[in-house]
This record gives sequence, C-alpha cells and structure tokens, in this order.
Amino acid sequence: MATTLTRTRARFDQWSLLLLPGLLALTVTFFLPMLLIASNSLHPNLGLAAVGSSWTLENYAKFLTDPFYLEILVETLFLGAVVVTVCMFIGYPVAYVLVRSRYRWKSVLVFLVLSPLMISAVIRNLGWIPVLGDHGVFNWVLLGLGLVREPVQFMGNFLGVVIGLVHALLPFMVLSLMTVIQRIDPELEEASISLGARPFETFWRIVLPLSRPGLLSGYLLVLTIAISAFVTPGMLGGKRVLVMATFVEQQIRTALNYPFAATAAVILMTVAGVLTVIALRLPDTES
Repeated sequence: MATTLTRTRARFDQWSLLLLPGLLALTVTFFLPMLLIASNSLHPNLGLAAVGSSWTLENYAKFLTDPFYLEILVETLFLGAVVVTVCMFIGYPVAYVLVRSRYRWKSVLVFLVLSPLMISAVIRNLGWIPVLGDHGVFNWVLLGLGLVREPVQFMGNFLGVVIGLVHALLPFMVLSLMTVIQRIDPELEEASISLGARPFETFWRIVLPLSRPGLLSGYLLVLTIAISAFVTPGMLGGKRVLVMATFVEQQIRTALNYPFAATAAVILMTVAGVLTVIALRLPDTES
C-alpha cells in the first residue's frame, strides 16, 4: 500500500512539474490581467484617464440601469445568437458531407473550409469590401439580374458583420462537428434505413443526438468568439454597429474612461461564462 502511494505521489509530482510552465504562463498572460481589469472596474473615474483609489460599485450600477448600455449588451448577444445559428445550419451539412464522402478531392475541400483560419482578420475583412460594397460583386449580380434597382447596403450594418463573422467562425463549427460525426458508425444509419426509417428520421433520431457534443463545443466556440469580436464589427459594421468590444474600445481611446471600459469587459466576460455553464448543463438536463 505504501509503495502504491509513493508511486502515485511521484507521478503527481512529475505531472505538476510539467504543468508548472503552462500554469505560470496562463497566470502572467491571462489571470493577472483579468484581475487587474476587474479591480479597475471597482474604482471610480476621476476624469480623463484618471482612476480613483476608492472602491465602488457605481460603474456596474450605471451600466446595468442605463437602457443605452443594456441595448449594446443585448445587441451583442443577438449578434452571437444569429452567427451561431447560421454557422450551425451551414456547418452541419458541410461537416457531414466531408466526413461521409470518399471523393479524391476531399482533402482539398477540407482545406478550403479551413482556409479562413489561415488569413488574418484584417486581410479577411478587407477581402469582403470589394464583394459587399455598393459597387461590389453582390450588387453587380443583383443589378445585372434586375432583382434590385439600387445597390443593397451590405456593409456598415448588422448584415455585413454577420457575413464577416460567419465566414471567419464557420471553420470552428465544421471542425467540431467533423470530430464527432467521424465517431458515428455509418452502419447505424444503414440499419435505421433498412428498418424502414426515412433519411430525415434517421438523421433526427440517430445522427443528431449522437453529434450533440460537437454541436455544443461548436456553439461555445462560435458564441464566445462572436460576442467578443472587435475587428469584424469595426471594419464591416463601421460606426453603425456598436457591440461590447467596440464600446470598450471607445471608452478607452475616446472617452478615456478606463474604469467603465473595465466594467463593460467584466460584464461581457461574466455573461459569456454564464452562457457556457448553461450550455454545459443542457445535455445533463435532457438526459
């Protein structure tokens, strides 16, 4: 018994030594900055770029009682919900086809799906400007087909931000779903169809429940990145789409109100954490 405990402690010490560099890096680059931001949110603003030394909850009361700030938070969450929904509806059939297909060009298709991850956010959004602009490809096609008489405003609004975020975050959804769908035995689908089930019924009762973990992980990834996105709303939404990330940037660069910017950041992080906990509990409640 003593020998077993000694070996267990030795293994634990080895793993602790291996984890120590990573824990130190996370502490310095993540936990300490988060603590600093949370601390700044509890101090009053004494003027331009001036943070008081006293402790107060005034910043949180101001944010949570003002309809303008709450509207920004709701707009951010609505943007995340729309992006997640679109990514689910597009990503699921794409992931299923990529997993089940046996084409020679399958690797090329996977590369094309993942290609947005290989391009920086700035370059990716710049590429959308000649496509979504008033004289871009989309409007050129719509005007050429006679579907519209005037150019459609695809940029500087909510629609442009959704298009840019879906393009950027769709690979995360596809990757999450592909990982789970690969583990589903195709013989289960064949057995269901051979027993008289229709393809949609097979998908609804067998494939979809078994792929729920992939949907959950993809949902968490896409939602958290979408509600914290800054570059895409700033470039494709302009000043007409105000989300939490761009609001924090305005408070820091324009208003120079560091405590209130920290408050908005903490609230956004808290909401993202609450949504993550709720999503993780959903499979347990359904089972």
